[in-house]
Amino acid sequence: GINFNNRVTQPLNHRVVAEMSQGSPVRPVNNIAMSEVVGKWLYGSKGEGKANADVQRSTWGGLCVTGQEQSPIDVVTANVAQASTASITTHFDTTVSYVKNTGHGFQLFETKPNNNVINGSDVVDDFSGTSKGYSMVAGDKFNFYQVHWHTPSENTIDGQSFAMEAHFVHQLDDVALHGTYHRLAVIGLLYELGNESECNEFLDKFWSVFPVEKGNVEYTGENFDLNKKLTDELAEGYYHWYGSLTTPPCTEGVSWNLLKRREKVCQAQVDRLQTALSATQGGINFNNRATQPLNHRVVTETAILPTPVPMPEDADRMIVSAGHHFSPAAISIILSVFAILLD
Repeated sequence: GINFNNRVTQPLNHRVVAEMSQGSPVRPVNNIAMSEVVGKWLYGSKGEGKANADVQRSTWGGLCVTGQEQSPIDVVTANVAQASTASITTHFDTTVSYVKNTGHGFQLFETKPNNNVINGSDVVDDFSGTSKGYSMVAGDKFNFYQVHWHTPSENTIDGQSFAMEAHFVHQLDDVALHGTYHRLAVIGLLYELGNESECNEFLDKFWSVFPVEKGNVEYTGENFDLNKKLTDELAEGYYHWYGSLTTPPCTEGVSWNLLKRREKVCQAQVDRLQTALSATQGGINFNNRATQPLNHRVVTETAILPTPVPMPEDADRMIVSAGHHFSPAAISIILSVFAILLD
């Protein structure tokens, strides 16, 4: 006898509703500047050697305290759920003209869809309209914005912290989202501490150019390929969950993708970032948020991409003769499955 089928409305909480109109908005909606959300926020107290969760809660406030899907997290590998094979591909197109000390760490590029260039000590828009490329994440296009580094790592694996962590920040390809913190995706890369002969060669291309004080410095070295950097790592799988920004305003709904494969970094490279952090953060030489409760969330684990099985010369003839027609790529996949079943 119940003649209705509607659920009662739910709280909006931290979410923002955007109004869509024809054409591109003159001023992007939901333009939330970090300075408008919080005052001075801290990772810990001066003299402390590690992140202080109490200090972070008291100085960050807002959703950083009340949110239920916050980042970073501790990935407990025994509890992860198996997912499909890796489904992220990167298509970056970047040219580095300057490097940046944000006051909270080292960063390449701005949190915007298009490239920027340095003019003196200022960063200005690149009016050529060139983007920095994108990544395909589970079939959706996310524009690449910037990469920055934390020490020690923010995410941990089975309780283990790492020397550093890089965050490659993206946003869903939707003009209405520009200037907001919504529909973000992050690819995370962990760095293990090696010996002094194991300094990271990729970081060495630009690491020493980062200024110790807050600001931008021109980069005149050779350009480098971020696609090559991530392709091999992505092929070895990653952990995925939904979380938040790890700095205020701690916006939730962020797609997190933490690479399983790690890289090495030497103490000298860690020291340089710590020296800069200490100079800009009043003696606090770390920039990691304390790990947050997983709550109801599930972390999934993607499988390593399978190695293609060599195809017998008569495989195409055998499959076609059965009355089916497949492309060579499809045949390779079918044979890979057969190989797994017969193993």
